[in-house]
Amino acid sequence: MFRSNSLRIIFLTLVILFVASVSLAAEEVVKEKKLDGKDLFKSHCKTCHAEDADAGEYTPMTLIEEQWEEFFDELWVETHGEVVCPKDEKKTVTDMWSKEMLKAVRKFCVDHAADSEQPMTCG
Repeated sequence: MFRSNSLRIIFLTLVILFVASVSLAAEEVVKEKKLDGKDLFKSHCKTCHAEDADAGEYTPMTLIEEQWEEFFDELWVETHGEVVCPKDEKKTVTDMWSKEMLKAVRKFCVDHAADSEQPMTCG
């Protein structure tokens, strides 16, 4: 009888741990999906690319779709690879961005580029 109760407790503990881990994994997926390119652009890019900025003013409407694609495909690392992150001076800008963050900002810029159906500034 002792053995049977112990096995039940172990089994229930494992089930609870499994359910908890699946729930946490699902929360992480939801967090990744909630990345908003516009919010990321406003909170990260505008820091250095606002009106009259030394690094130049950039909004999604600054470039056409093709130029944004080229920037993210070929120029992002080249132009930002050695730029020190204003929020953490021990890291470069490119070190601070996850692939998911970059993908969200890219989508925002391309979707709202000057020649898109929905051009948008980021005020």
